[in-house]
Amino acid sequence: MFKFKIDDDLYLKIFNKNEADQLFKLIDSNREHLKKWLPWVEDVKEPSDSEDFIKNSRQQFADNNGFQAGIWYKNKLVGVIGYHSIDWSNKKTSIGYWLGKEYQGTGIITRCCEALVD
Repeated sequence: MFKFKIDDDLYLKIFNKNEADQLFKLIDSNREHLKKWLPWVEDVKEPSDSEDFIKNSRQQFADNNGFQAGIWYKNKLVGVIGYHSIDWSNKKTSIGYWLGKEYQGTGIITRCCEALVD
């Protein structure tokens, strides 16, 4: 499965179903922070909602229509980044991401975005 090392402390990885609890806990612990920008946060009420996200994002990857990957910093899940759906005929997409509040200002998103653009 897709795993991309950015540096010694940071990598991106497509989610496995067994990571739904970790993802839910990260969202839940950052709910107030994230809901300012991300309306879907209110719909994530239990770990099964994160399981659904993982299932859908794995299908997106399998369909070659973008991906959503966990951002892992020092082997801890700290956020999510990915390509939204890909417009193959015009060769374009957009990048979406979010990061747990305590990891902001560390350069993690900058390094991840640089890796995706490269």
